[in-house]
Amino acid sequence: MTIWTPVLDRSKPLYLAIADAIARDVEGGTLPDGVRLPPQRDLAWKLGVTLGTVTRAYREAEERGLLAGEVGRGSYIRRQKHSTPLPQPAQEVEGLIDLSHAIAPPVVTADEFDAALASVMRDPRKLDLLDYAPPDGFPQHRAMAVNWLKRSGIEAQEQQVFITAGAHLGLVTVLQALSQPGEGVMAEEVNYALLRNTFRNAHLNPVPIAMDDDGLLPDALDRAARETRSRILYLVPSLQNPTTNTMSRRRRDAIVAVARKHDITILEDDIFRLLDDRTQPPTFFSLAPERTFHITSLSKTLAPGLRIGIVVTPAGQERGLRAHIRSMASRNVGLSGELARYWIETDLAGSILTRGRNELASRRAAFLESFKACVFRCEPGAPFAWLELPQHWTPGRFASALAARQVRVTPGTAFHLTQGSVSRHIRVCFGGPQSGHQTRKGFDIIRELMKSGPEEDFTPVA
Repeated sequence: MTIWTPVLDRSKPLYLAIADAIARDVEGGTLPDGVRLPPQRDLAWKLGVTLGTVTRAYREAEERGLLAGEVGRGSYIRRQKHSTPLPQPAQEVEGLIDLSHAIAPPVVTADEFDAALASVMRDPRKLDLLDYAPPDGFPQHRAMAVNWLKRSGIEAQEQQVFITAGAHLGLVTVLQALSQPGEGVMAEEVNYALLRNTFRNAHLNPVPIAMDDDGLLPDALDRAARETRSRILYLVPSLQNPTTNTMSRRRRDAIVAVARKHDITILEDDIFRLLDDRTQPPTFFSLAPERTFHITSLSKTLAPGLRIGIVVTPAGQERGLRAHIRSMASRNVGLSGELARYWIETDLAGSILTRGRNELASRRAAFLESFKACVFRCEPGAPFAWLELPQHWTPGRFASALAARQVRVTPGTAFHLTQGSVSRHIRVCFGGPQSGHQTRKGFDIIRELMKSGPEEDFTPVA
């Protein structure tokens, strides 16, 4: 038996302080595997706490996998077989600066992650998370989503809310529920890079709609609805991907009027909205709740690995979506939902969101300074910029030249709904790199390459 007297953090419940001290000393080597802890009564006397407190602490440590209790012999540090450690991120291993993913910057702290995991470990119902979630998500996660949606001005009932494994899978599920193979789906002509393949995989025909600096043109939408008979519209109204535009209230009202005229169902992909803390126009769900499916995600605002999508249906349209979620296997993972629920209910999510906004604002300011002599779109809150290239560069060739310099971006041609469209842009994202310094280094490499000319395609001979 070891003579062990832990140092306690008495700002927290004492049973948790003791369990945390066991974890800390196991990790630090003070309590090696197989050592026997002091009897509960002895430790209670040493620490000046009740026997019940120590009993609860040992039980907590046992639930964390730190202890093994043997009747008549006491409690022992459990001999554990350790899994292999997580691999290093590719950026660290290869020196790659990845500016191609529109994700939240890495601002979550280890303490915030540990607190959420500890909350799950203490929950007596935690093993339920290993079961399949109901098609619309666990009830506690739908309640969490209702709370989170209020940040976007959306008042929804829990029965209208579905939790999916990310916003993209939520979008695919809604498309499958609403459409028939061969049907046309209208969308902004410059759009989400995966949208073209998403439509093709769902056997749907893209109907590109012309845009201006305020987004989708209502007259073009009206014409397309009349000529193609399409009755589904997909759009990204806030911090549009890739142009960064946030559609004005006036434009939204005009689009709603056209949608009601032609009985168009609106799929509102609003995953970036909360990155801009300014007052924004109402969502399409708020303006036209009878015909709008609102799709959002926690991945773009808190942490990309959460993979939690939220779909809000018009009232009365829940049944059809529920059946498709079951067949599409698009239900979310219960454990990630519990991490997010802890953050949202304790408002750690608000702190994470604020830090993420601040970090994006810092990286955006660095972009504005680096490319002040260039032509681009990069609205406040945007996690990326839409950068126009000099005439002597094509987007594909420029992206390839950057990749050779260990910087990754997405060429503008990937964002055109019609394959083969001409583009003079690249999308430059801010959130992927681990630090602002690495992001700025990527900006410097892009700027220097823009100043140079493409290398000639020839083989030198003597």
